[in-house]
Order: sequence, then C-alpha cells, then structure tokens
Amino acid sequence: MKKTVLLLATLSMLGQARAQSTKLKTENVILVTIDGLRWQEVFGGADSVVLRRKHRTFNLPTLRASQPASASVRRQALLPFLWTTVAAQGQLYGNRAFGNYLNVTNKFRLSYPGYNEMLTGFAADNSILTNACVYNPNTTVLEVINRQPAFRNQVLVYGSWDAFPFICNAPRSGLPVNAGWQPATGPNLSARELALNELLQTPNDARGSERPDSLTFGYAFEQLKRTHPKVLYLALGDTDEEAHAGQYAAYVRAAHRADQYLAQLWAYVQSDAQYRDKTTLIITTDHGRGGNSWGQWTQHSHLLRGSDQTWLAVLGPDSPATGEQRAPGQRYQHQLAQTIATLLGVAYTNDKPTSAPMEGIFSKPALAVEGGGSDPISSLEPQPQIMR
Repeated sequence: MKKTVLLLATLSMLGQARAQSTKLKTENVILVTIDGLRWQEVFGGADSVVLRRKHRTFNLPTLRASQPASASVRRQALLPFLWTTVAAQGQLYGNRAFGNYLNVTNKFRLSYPGYNEMLTGFAADNSILTNACVYNPNTTVLEVINRQPAFRNQVLVYGSWDAFPFICNAPRSGLPVNAGWQPATGPNLSARELALNELLQTPNDARGSERPDSLTFGYAFEQLKRTHPKVLYLALGDTDEEAHAGQYAAYVRAAHRADQYLAQLWAYVQSDAQYRDKTTLIITTDHGRGGNSWGQWTQHSHLLRGSDQTWLAVLGPDSPATGEQRAPGQRYQHQLAQTIATLLGVAYTNDKPTSAPMEGIFSKPALAVEGGGSDPISSLEPQPQIMR
C-alpha cells in the first residue's frame, strides 16, 4: 500500500513538472530515415563474411576497407559522417553489443507499421498491419506541428517510397509530400529540380514503388535551400530495396551514399544563418532485419529475429556530445514523435497515449511540453516482449 501511495505521489509531481519544461535551442528539425539499415552495419561496418559469400571482388574502397579490419575501421569506412561528425559531436544509440537497445514495438516489423509507430508515438497500434497503401487513420506528429501557427506550411516530407502520401495522409493533413515518382512542381523551380524532373521521366523497365534516393535527396536538398522549412522529413529507401534483392554490396553502397547525403545536409545547415546552431538532425530506421545465416539479412518480418532491432543518431545544439552510447538501456522507436515535439516546444497529444521523449537526447532533463506525452518513466503500461 505504501509503495502504491509513493508511486502515485511521484507521478503527480512528474505531471506537474511537465509545465516547467526547459526552453531548448532547437528551432528546426531534420529527420532522416534510412529504410531497413541494420544496426549491425551501423556499428560494425560492412560484413566481410557476407561480402565474400556474395561477391568475389570489391570495386569500392568502402568495401575493400572492410577486409579484414576491425569493426571501428569498417564502420568509419562505410559511414564516415556518422563516425566522425556525429560520433564526435552528437549521440548514437542501439549498439546491442553493449546492451544498448532500441526497438520497434509494433508486432509486424514492416515499413508502414514502423513509420506509423515512429511518427505517431503509439507503442502498440493495430490500425496499420501491412505495407498496403491506405491512408493512415492516425494523426502524426508532423501533422500536429504543421497546425501550429509558428510552423504552418513549414513542414515538408520527401520520400523515395510512394507510400508516404498515405503514411502522412496528405489529403487530410495538408502536408506537402513529394514521394515515389512525383516530380517537383510549383513556380521558381531551380535548374537542378528541372533536371531531376527530366531524369524522373526517363523510361525505366525496372520502375517499381520507389525512386532512387539520389532523386529524393536532390529534390529535398533543393527545396531546403530555397524555402528553408523548419521541419524536413527525408525518407530514403535504397538500402531496403537492395537488401530485399539480395545484393549485399549494393546495400552497403546505398548506406554509404546515404551517409554522404547526411554530410551534405549538415554542411549546408552549418553554413546557413537560419539553421546554424539551431537545428537538430535525427537519423534512424523503420525496422531491423534478420541475421546473416541462411541469407536472413535480406528480409524482415515478425517471424525473423532481429527485425525489431533499430538504432538512432542525433546531432544538434541540445544534445550533449556523448558519442556512441555504451551504457545498457532500453529505448523505443515510439518515443521519437514526442522527442521531436519536445525539441520544437510543441505540445503533442493524440487520441491515444503517446510515449515520453528520449530524455537522454537533451542537455537537461526536458519533459514533454504540458499536455503531451505519457508519464516520463516510459510508461507503466506493460511493453511487448522484445527479442534481444
């Protein structure tokens, strides 16, 4: 009984503390997702065993550097921006070798459920079961941010996968979403955007539901420079496409290109007066993948161990430069929505309880803005069983 009273009193004090959230320096957020990029490659670099099994020669220095170097050398060769700039100035979560865990909790371990969990903050949601292109009945944190007077028409979404207008429910939310094989539209298009539009229309027999990341990044980067949105969500997809095709060398090359895009983004952010020292960059993924045995790395589902295992990197003015997180701990993908809202000082509530922000990201304890988030001790509700 005494424990119950103490717990209730503690929760009451924590609830009151929400109104005292610290004013942060972040005024802009750039969220980048790299679809299906495993934590194994992020923290260990290209896997030499899989490379030897799949490919006899390695034409890229990135791949050659993986033979037979240490994990720290391999990962820096594969993802130099992540392991120089972010590791030195930001934070990286999810190296399971140290018991530092990040997981999705949706039971499907697919892309749409993963993005839904990430953008809504719902720990468990059964309204999105598959990758079918249906309009999301849930409201995302991006939609809520876009409703705020200070952020109206300042939130942009660019994705390689043509499902993103559905994930963000573009007709209802009013969010501008450019995804799949959509060209850039509107007045004052840059020469680069016009050139990308021409490339987009080039006949391609292999055209599927995703355009190359080079086009997606090109469109997003041009818009960033021209219109200076306060929130940009860039969703890359080449990694997942190449993994499903069983092309490991192409998969790690796609990861390397994504890292180069991140470096370009950050260099521009640090050169621009609106963004410099006022922007937080968040990098993560929507799901994990299977292990290396029997080629399971090519797939992900509720049947494959490891498909719920993710990672996250953050770089910005409110995040201490603590680098790779080696302390044991458990974090969840559904905490990201409230983290983004808290960084921007937006009260984020939804029609279902949302999870507390990842407080380790902030320089000072920053509770959810008043009116948003479940209890800050990451829910007293039972969490789904996580496969380590």
